[in-house]
Amino acid sequence: MPRKTKREVVPQATPHQKQKANLVFATILLGLLVEVLVLYGPTLRFSFLLDDSYDLVVVRHTSYWELLFQPLPGFSYYRPLTFVLYKLVHDLWGGTEPWHYHFLSVLLHLLNTLLLALLARRVVGSVSAALSASLFAAFPFAYQAVQIVCALPHLLVTSAMLATLVLWEQGREQTGHTGRLWRCAAMVVALAAPGFHETGVLSGTVVILWIVLRSRAGWRRALLVESGWLSVVLFGNSIFLFFWFWGFDKPESRPVTLLDQLKNLVFWSQAATYPLTRQLTNLVDTNWLARHAWQAVISTALIAGIIALLYHAFGTQLRLALVTLALSLLVFLPAIFFLPYHGYLEDGPRLLYPAAPAIATFWGLVPQAGWHWRQGRWLGATLGILLIIVTLTQSSAFLKQRTTLALLASCAQETVVEVARANPGWPLVIVNAPAWLALHYYEYPLGHFGMNAQPEYLGFDALLEVRLGWRQPVQSLVVEPTLDQGWYTIGPHGLPGNQAQLNALRMSGWVIRNIQSANPAQAHPEKDSPSLYSPDDGIPVSKTTTPQ
Repeated sequence: MPRKTKREVVPQATPHQKQKANLVFATILLGLLVEVLVLYGPTLRFSFLLDDSYDLVVVRHTSYWELLFQPLPGFSYYRPLTFVLYKLVHDLWGGTEPWHYHFLSVLLHLLNTLLLALLARRVVGSVSAALSASLFAAFPFAYQAVQIVCALPHLLVTSAMLATLVLWEQGREQTGHTGRLWRCAAMVVALAAPGFHETGVLSGTVVILWIVLRSRAGWRRALLVESGWLSVVLFGNSIFLFFWFWGFDKPESRPVTLLDQLKNLVFWSQAATYPLTRQLTNLVDTNWLARHAWQAVISTALIAGIIALLYHAFGTQLRLALVTLALSLLVFLPAIFFLPYHGYLEDGPRLLYPAAPAIATFWGLVPQAGWHWRQGRWLGATLGILLIIVTLTQSSAFLKQRTTLALLASCAQETVVEVARANPGWPLVIVNAPAWLALHYYEYPLGHFGMNAQPEYLGFDALLEVRLGWRQPVQSLVVEPTLDQGWYTIGPHGLPGNQAQLNALRMSGWVIRNIQSANPAQAHPEKDSPSLYSPDDGIPVSKTTTPQ
């Protein structure tokens, strides 16, 4: 007969030890709060950017009933809870000041960072949870989601899915009536997730993967035990999915090809292995990398992924690493299959935001994996910590540059607003305003990581309505602009014009304002303040007739 062995008894923490651990974790949460505020606090100074003015104006002119039960005309998606939130901000606080919306975005990013820390602590402990949440707070591809109001759906759906898992875990730890209440709360949040963003239809599938990760007595048995709860969420997700695809007419869009889907997958792999794909622009010739970006990213992502998985495997946490990686891919699948790469995904790193918590956790676990090596644990842990430090340093520098670009774009936007506020009712000519600002080269080979101001397909009249509550005639012209601003480039907004055209408009009574300085400052984020756009620069305001 096989010899019976005693079951190992795990010592229980004393109340003093629990109190000490909670105090340490509270300090970690406070540090994460400071990190988010340092990285994204300047966002409160931003104006409305990208599609903000269009989305907010449409929502303001729509009733709550229509927002909840009817897709907005011209939109290819149905996000009723997000749109209701937009309208609530406007109705409760006026909604003409951008900081109201930006405050909500920063608050949600902070909430997501803390939720990830709480969730990861239950699985991997306080240290790895702190590292994972810190990486997520500074995740470079998240900048658009936090800094642009119209990207709020990505923040909200991520909050819903993280909150679902936190509530579900709380329900697992409680018994009886209390545990059922926690799980009911988790199901309600999971069912609400698609109302923020269509990625939320995967909330039930995310819970299934989480159960597989947390199961100790076999994942099949665990899923069978929880099948009643899961069936409710999956049924609700299916109803929303059906309504999204077949419930309303959507505007025509370019078909998504297999090549688009493959490029989208590679774009995800660049983000999933971002601590190492970031090094390509440091180690490889820029001109060569521009010609061979796809090959470089594919090969680097494959090598980096294999090395990272081996690192986790030697640390006896391969299953955990694979599930986190699968979760990040799962929530990005809608973008991979239904969005074109050119003109959408390559310009929209915000789409990676829901995948960011899992990606950050995958890399935040690396030091713990090194510590669990049977031989060379100090070497493994040290290499992991160095990787985290380098990644956080480079990510912070990435975000700092985008913050400076956004401040420049916001200054230009607010200059237009101030001209209109000083000249209500007068027709305006805005000269050399930026549609976008971009670096001469990006830190990652694939994608565009600049900052939009007022995109070319939107006029400034929409910006005036969302900021001031009225519209007035606005022309946007490009007259001998200075595109190269030293460390970045601008794309001008409007149609080509000339000085004779400006003179004719001035004589007709149009108020003319050149947004771009005659002597553009070669501002650098580490040396100079963003002083390129100033209300006092350019062609003076002139009014010669009564308003038209």
